[in-house]
Amino acid sequence: MVLPCSADQVEQLTGKNVLVLFKQNDSLSKKIADYYLQKRAVPKSQLVGIKLSTANNSTISPSQFADIQQQIKPYLTDQIKVLLLTWHAPYRVGCMSITSAFSLGFDEKYCSHNKSHISGCHMTANSPFFNAKSHQLWQSDTIRLTMMLSGRRFDEVKELIDRGVKADNSQPHGDAYLVRTQDVQRSTRWRMFKKLADIWPEQNGLQIHYVDDHLRSQGTSIKNKNNILFYLTGYTQVPDIKSNHYLPGAIADHLTSTGGAGISSQGQMKAFRWLEAGATGSYGTVIEPCNYPQKFPNAQILISSYVGGDSLIEAYWKSVQQPGEGLFIGEPLACPWCH
Repeated sequence: MVLPCSADQVEQLTGKNVLVLFKQNDSLSKKIADYYLQKRAVPKSQLVGIKLSTANNSTISPSQFADIQQQIKPYLTDQIKVLLLTWHAPYRVGCMSITSAFSLGFDEKYCSHNKSHISGCHMTANSPFFNAKSHQLWQSDTIRLTMMLSGRRFDEVKELIDRGVKADNSQPHGDAYLVRTQDVQRSTRWRMFKKLADIWPEQNGLQIHYVDDHLRSQGTSIKNKNNILFYLTGYTQVPDIKSNHYLPGAIADHLTSTGGAGISSQGQMKAFRWLEAGATGSYGTVIEPCNYPQKFPNAQILISSYVGGDSLIEAYWKSVQQPGEGLFIGEPLACPWCH
């Protein structure tokens, strides 16, 4: 288990390490980008407008993505460690999430379905950043972690960015809720949840609660809760999330098939609902991943890394072993336990 103030963290991410990408001819995307530059002191030279022309606003092709990579190549200096996408569509590159495509490069080995596996449930290639030491990010000239920052309205995104900034070095005291639900297929992380709660010593003001709701007839015990720092669960629709109070920097996600597939309210609950409820970061898959725990955040790595002083984007990326189909969303530089 990572202890607070991890010795691996040789440098702290700041605005000078972020390349902000906005979608040309999209006023909301540009407005979000401009506000982020202001709040995180990102140099104006690290703001890049991307040409995205596609009839299908959810997905771009690998060839279109290759064109975008060429557009941003001149801006990828050694100091750029984070790419921030200020739009919510497109969210896929072929069979990969767009955040993973930017970070790992488009490669079908990160997809369940490829030339080797046309259908069915399959594992994918592992991320080189899974459970990595923080210095790996600084020593590599190829690893750049990517996150999407967007919303349906500018005021919602503005509040999200403000929460991220407010989280920095706040040394919060609060709770983590790791929930086993009635949904057996989407509760495959529950053993990991229980083990972590059993071994976690209260530290840095964080208490971890394993919540077993699988025998409840309906609903959840997690409602009207205060001071939430982590909330990990599994459901197609997580009830009562807006009844809770989330501290700045809070992380919340739910294991389901298509939580990262856009921002709409149709179908399974989207990860963006967590941000609208008050969380600062979330994660969801853009394509049917099946319910392999390896394709979703590992609670022990996520919580230990974040409490140990990593930024939100570092802790989240470290925690997913196979993120090829997963979308990371939120304010990347939020760092409640930084010193």
